[in-house]
Amino acid sequence: MDFSKLKLEVYDFLGVILPGIIAICEGWILLSGWTQFVASINHLSGTGFMVLAIFAFGIGQLVQEFGDVFIKLCKGKRFFKHGRDSFWATEEAIPVKEAIKGQLRKEITAVDTAFDYCLTKLKGNFAKGDVFVATSDICRSLAVLSILAIVPAVRVAWSYAGLNCRFLVPVGTDVAFFFFLAVLAWRRMVRFRELSEATVFRSYLATVNESQKE
Repeated sequence: MDFSKLKLEVYDFLGVILPGIIAICEGWILLSGWTQFVASINHLSGTGFMVLAIFAFGIGQLVQEFGDVFIKLCKGKRFFKHGRDSFWATEEAIPVKEAIKGQLRKEITAVDTAFDYCLTKLKGNFAKGDVFVATSDICRSLAVLSILAIVPAVRVAWSYAGLNCRFLVPVGTDVAFFFFLAVLAWRRMVRFRELSEATVFRSYLATVNESQKE
């Protein structure tokens, strides 16, 4: 197989491979400990890194899917569509509904159908939408991985301090740190997901106005 012909987008690196590498490193630390992990990374060859990246691409897919399934189980199936649902219920959506009705000669009441219609009409005029979705997906994986990182962190603290009072200080610090990272990633995930949803409708109105001027 000629890997030189394999084309990877920025999203593949940041949204899939990077979370996959982080997940592999977390599992590596959990199984072998911090010292052995650092020694193995320092002796990793170019071929070994290529194999790691290939595995990371597969693991990253699972991390993305796990984050999607887990969050939907906790927050509901329409959690990631909250932005379009909220916009569709506001007065700001009235011009969008009227514009769609004017083009189709038929009213669309389902928000998902309207969203797909507006996104299709935008064609390639909403490049930022892909950036918004990619940022949200990356932050979703980082939020999940931040919580999962607590497990290897506890393992490292236990290997150094054992089960005594000294064990509680580093564990408490690690838990607070990774929970803080998860909160930051969660806030950014939600914000950019809402931007990717509501901005589609607003951008669609701009294209309608431009076509009318022409």
